[in-house]
Amino acid sequence: MNVISIPFNMPFLEILAKRWINAAQDQPDMIRQGMILVPNQRTVKALIDTFLRITKGKPILLPRIISIGAIDESALILKGDHAFALPPAVDPILRTSVLTKLIMKMDQSLEHKEQAGEIWKLACSLTELMDEAEWADCSLKEALPKAVEGEYAQHWQNILQFLSIITEIWPQWLLDNQVMNPVARKVALLRIQAKYWQEFGAAASIWAVGFIDARPAVVELLSSIINLPNGKLIVTGVQEDLPEEIWNNLALTHPYAEMAKMFVALGIQRSKIQYWSEEQFLVPHERVEAFQQTLLPAELLDQWLIGQDSVTLPDCYLSEPTDQQQEAVSIALMIRDALEQPEKRVALVTPDRNLAMRVALELGRWGIIADDSAGEPLYKTPAAILLSLVVRACIEKFTPVSLLALLKHPFVCCGYAHRTCREYTRLLEVNILRQFAASGLETIGYATRQRIAELELTHSEHLGEQSVQFISHAYEILNLIHLLEKLIAPLLVGNYKRSLDQWAIALVEVVESLTSNSEQAGEDVLWTAEEGNALAEHLRNLIAEAQILTDITLQEFEGILNASYTGMIVHTRRVLRGRKDKELHPRVYIWGLIEARLQVVDMVILGGLSEGVWPPVIDSGPWISRPMRSKIGIPLPDAEVGRSAYDFMLICCSVSEIILSVPLQRDNAPVVPSRWITRLKAWLKGRQGTIAAHPALQWAKLLDQPKGAAQPVPAPRPTPPLKWRPKTISITDVEYWLKDPYEIYAKRILKLRKIVGLEEDRSASIFGNVVHEGLKKAYQQIGWDEQVIKDCMIQALEERRDIIPSMCEWWRSRVLKIAEWVYVEEQIRRDQKNFGRVYSEISGSYDFSQEAGIPFTLRGIADRIDFNYDGTIEIFDYKTGQAPSITSVKNGSAPQLPLEAAMIYRGAFGQNLSDRIITQLYYWKLKGGLDNDEQIKIAKKTSEVTMENEIYFLSQLYWESLIRLIKQYNDPKQPYLSRPRPHLFDKSASGGIPRFGDYAHLARVLEWSSMAGEE
Repeated sequence: MNVISIPFNMPFLEILAKRWINAAQDQPDMIRQGMILVPNQRTVKALIDTFLRITKGKPILLPRIISIGAIDESALILKGDHAFALPPAVDPILRTSVLTKLIMKMDQSLEHKEQAGEIWKLACSLTELMDEAEWADCSLKEALPKAVEGEYAQHWQNILQFLSIITEIWPQWLLDNQVMNPVARKVALLRIQAKYWQEFGAAASIWAVGFIDARPAVVELLSSIINLPNGKLIVTGVQEDLPEEIWNNLALTHPYAEMAKMFVALGIQRSKIQYWSEEQFLVPHERVEAFQQTLLPAELLDQWLIGQDSVTLPDCYLSEPTDQQQEAVSIALMIRDALEQPEKRVALVTPDRNLAMRVALELGRWGIIADDSAGEPLYKTPAAILLSLVVRACIEKFTPVSLLALLKHPFVCCGYAHRTCREYTRLLEVNILRQFAASGLETIGYATRQRIAELELTHSEHLGEQSVQFISHAYEILNLIHLLEKLIAPLLVGNYKRSLDQWAIALVEVVESLTSNSEQAGEDVLWTAEEGNALAEHLRNLIAEAQILTDITLQEFEGILNASYTGMIVHTRRVLRGRKDKELHPRVYIWGLIEARLQVVDMVILGGLSEGVWPPVIDSGPWISRPMRSKIGIPLPDAEVGRSAYDFMLICCSVSEIILSVPLQRDNAPVVPSRWITRLKAWLKGRQGTIAAHPALQWAKLLDQPKGAAQPVPAPRPTPPLKWRPKTISITDVEYWLKDPYEIYAKRILKLRKIVGLEEDRSASIFGNVVHEGLKKAYQQIGWDEQVIKDCMIQALEERRDIIPSMCEWWRSRVLKIAEWVYVEEQIRRDQKNFGRVYSEISGSYDFSQEAGIPFTLRGIADRIDFNYDGTIEIFDYKTGQAPSITSVKNGSAPQLPLEAAMIYRGAFGQNLSDRIITQLYYWKLKGGLDNDEQIKIAKKTSEVTMENEIYFLSQLYWESLIRLIKQYNDPKQPYLSRPRPHLFDKSASGGIPRFGDYAHLARVLEWSSMAGEE
């Protein structure tokens, strides 16, 4: 029997290549005769490299080396009557499109725009089910009714009815269109070749190499090969000491399960297998035996008790990082350390693409660019991301986040030079999008024009640097907005519903226009290099094959487009672009499990060894259950765990140095270590053995750390020169000056401004502005009734262009409720016959030059001052948020109203008010919500003091405190400390937590709070 096994711990491909060359018997021309069949394309490349390495680069004609996954008519050896013409394979995009349409017709309730992408994914899962059935030689039409019998729940009967799409409708569609399913065609090709070899044989050598595949069509092909005179099946690592009855009935999760199943199907007995070996051992026999013992099937675990001698595993290490990031850093350090040894080749093997990307990024700090053969998902390439950003921005009607995400994409230039477009985008962001809650290009254009008009009326001396830059490029920025409207129009004009190919054509037109710049056309930017070509090919297929999907919305198109990328991988060299004199490191590789099979390097790191990653999560799919799979003959998904276990054991037993990396956490949650690691630890513990810990975790702790121990430093005490200190302050800022002087230092001296978050919830401040503006309009009216107040409030609301419609409707009911409450309160006041004149939003200022002996001005705007008929004054302040408590006003932490009273006494709001008695201070809590609005009176009459005296006392107390504060900060040694008076913070409104301003993070409050002293 022509079945050969090469031990795990020998160089498989090298032995194979040498044997092939030796079989030529010093006739170089004979080397090219014959065929070597391998499981995947990566092995093709590795085997070619091995031949070249053995011949030391000498020119040589190699045999045909073919991957079974890429087999087609051109790869087959057929002659005469066996030449054939199978129907072509149906295009995958066309197949998925047709199935998507059939699903929509099957259940009209699925036709919702939010579900279009999910329907496409359902169609993909149907194609996967058909592919599995065709590989397993299972006729779904005949098998499914038998699998779903009476004992199953009714919903399985419903699923069976739904699956008539692929058992009844789809086969007829294939017949009508004279095409085949791709897998059905591949199976037919394999069987035709197998039949040809069975009938006519082959004179040249035919070797099948590295297969562990029990699929019927593959088994037929392998059977025909091993029965050829010069045919051979060559596998690796057959375990001889497993009893035959156990070998033939291994659980699907066992590493040898697929190989054993293949041997049974081929009628191969292990006792008749030949063995090829050499003197060269890559791994000690002890390690191979250890891993084979560790992974024994459950029936033989009692053998763990036999011969419990102490065991060591040389050149085998374990690393247990705390999380994914530490795992990536430690693996990068392992690779960096390995490269210190000349000619040493190292590979990371992991199914976790996130880990692979993290490691590749970490290697970049040393300029190491790893050869990542697993590629990257197509949807993560820059051009594919741009497509998604364009569609999302259109759907969201250009909210600030979606607009900036689009404009900041590195390909987008809108016809400008790249640098120019970035500069205009930055100015638009800082001056418009972060200042106004504006959405939609029309609204953003309106806000831009309003901002331009506002700045043009402002003296240049009062403009900041950002405003000066904005006004100097204002009309170019406006033009950018108008240009964007024009370029995006193909996606927004015309019918609300189009066919999928029409949407795709419009999208391509838009992105090509957006990416055109002063030097390149958009198509030259988008569709170049490997990822650009792959995306262009994918879009061409969508346009050509998905025309059947008609009457879909833009949101449905987005879902289908994103779903269509599923499983698409592109191999690019994008990591090298923009790097001068850089190339892939010749000795560093990152492989997935399939790529790693049969490869040989000097050191391998097995990353992400946790349950759910390696081995993977097993899923029987959305259509048929595990018992149903067994009934109809489709393999259970557990076989994937067995294949992963084989890959694990193959690497551990064939590479001289291995490192097993097991993260303890993943996505901030504890993980279960891979079952193979758990077994290995248990087996070693029973033999007083251990697996050495790799020192990379200790290296990682030292990385990026400063030398020496941390040295505490005192809290900062910023003391700017007097000439930089502010000479004016607003009433509202006095509270910050009292509670947190650092706020004044950062805002007024350093001139730092908080960058408002994009689409940050500014509803509280906007609502407050609406209420203030509405009441100001109401008090300016001559007539006074409830409807007037309501009309003024609604007018103030509707004049705002930065409120989204849904919020506007909600606020409409709130402002109307506030108007009703204000009307009732005003009627009570007017019924008292003392109502006089109302000063609304009145400005005032006061110069302290005489009182403090320092040029200093206090300024402010009073929400409302009532001048009553009896000559008294009342002061009002509107609060749509949290109003200060009476206690906070009286204990010195809320100075606004008392300082307004003190300014009135001193004529700051007009001399006609200065000699009047102030009888009350009011806070109006105006929320218009479920809670009733409220009027808070600060002054209360007691037996000891009248309200007028209490207000005068409070105003004088605050005034004197302010004068002391002015004098205190006129001292150049006085620092602007952060929170020097924590007792002034009003904790009642925030659950006992002081409320801070916008600069607490710059002051590093948490770091210095333990050292902050009282001032």
